[in-house]
Amino acid sequence: MNIKFIMGSILMVLLFSSCNISTKNVNNSGNFKPMDLKYAKGFKISESDNKIKLTVENPWQHAKNIHFEYLLSKNNDSVTNSIKIPVSRVVCLSSTHVAFLNKLNRLNTIAGVTNSKFIYDSTVSERIKSGKVVDVGNEQALNYEAILHLKPDIIFAYGVGAEVQSVYQKFADWNIPVVIIAEYLEATPLGKAEWIKFFSCFFNNYLIADSVFSVIENEYNQYTSKVKHVQKKPVVMLNLPWRGVWYMPGGKSFMADFIADAGGKYIYNADTSRESMSLSIEQVVNDCKNADIWINAGMANSIADIKNTDTRIIGLQPFVNNQVYNNNNKVNSSGGNDFWGSGVVCPQLILRDLINIFHPEIFNDTNFVYYKKLY
Repeated sequence: MNIKFIMGSILMVLLFSSCNISTKNVNNSGNFKPMDLKYAKGFKISESDNKIKLTVENPWQHAKNIHFEYLLSKNNDSVTNSIKIPVSRVVCLSSTHVAFLNKLNRLNTIAGVTNSKFIYDSTVSERIKSGKVVDVGNEQALNYEAILHLKPDIIFAYGVGAEVQSVYQKFADWNIPVVIIAEYLEATPLGKAEWIKFFSCFFNNYLIADSVFSVIENEYNQYTSKVKHVQKKPVVMLNLPWRGVWYMPGGKSFMADFIADAGGKYIYNADTSRESMSLSIEQVVNDCKNADIWINAGMANSIADIKNTDTRIIGLQPFVNNQVYNNNNKVNSSGGNDFWGSGVVCPQLILRDLINIFHPEIFNDTNFVYYKKLY
């Protein structure tokens, strides 16, 4: 989720050692004191007097030696190249941004969203219906006129590659700050959730975010401790093939981390990448034929849906033993899946679901939040 913007009212610095990218110097006056982060690797926070400096590191896939910096000003004094906080009107270009603002009790600041029909959050959905929140298109076809009309204080944006930088360049002409959010690149569930601290800085309520995150962290770690010494760890496979390709999470991805923390053994845990692997159906069928549990089965709502995907996969042991679970228990009528929304800031609930799947004897609880068993 990533981009390049150099705004008149925003401070961004790109350091890119091998490419010709324009650079603006950051006004680093003052003694900035770094704030501790425990899990997130994609951003940093520093404070100085009435200013906050945020740094986003390598904010798209395969990015190297790139960072963006944003200077936030807590008072009404004129600070060169700064964003005045707290902001009161924002545009969110991802459903995960909505989830973070929900946790911060700042949904009322959302003026625009993309792909509104996929927003699962009921409060924002009602605000969309009433016209209080505007659909501004999608990442490939943003409605620039609508965004300009909204006059947002800031746009929370993202991208998956450097090429998306040009999509947002127009906002520079309008002096609308665009902030890159890259929580999706975090390798751990708690690393993703810790981005709530990043969002909180724009509303000047860091202490609230820190408190909220502490609750999430404590619950997550409590659940992990319950499976720390389990003797048998089920072998886990994921996903469904798509157009002849079976995409599997990298062995260092956040889903691999989830599986390990829930007391499972990911079938491809020896892989060393964070990005998805593109595998043939034949290879996955061979590798996963003796797996114990199958999760995140695409759009499937039943065993029949899986069977109809490709008949070669019906011999897999989890299919035969009816051990297939999907992360689509909270999906709206348009297909918006809250696993990818609120699940980002509620990793402890996803973890509990997975523990219930892998080790049902621990909680003796079949009330899943994000998952459901397929029949």
